[in-house]
Amino acid sequence: MKKVVLGSMMFLAGLLSCAVLITGAALKDLTINGGYSFLWNLSKLGLVPIAIIFSVIAVAGMMIALWGIFEKNN
Repeated sequence: MKKVVLGSMMFLAGLLSCAVLITGAALKDLTINGGYSFLWNLSKLGLVPIAIIFSVIAVAGMMIALWGIFEKNN
């Protein structure tokens, strides 16, 4: 049960952090017909490695939660 809670909290933290980064990058330069995207803004601001780290935290949290769910208890 502890693994499920830990994994869920890690997943939630990583997911919310990625959402905040993507939202902030998407709102920085709003263009209607331009070629800019949130990935371009993230790279312009130098936040791509941080977004990758947050994504890895979210995936690791999901893996830990699934491990805790499917673990057989003696």
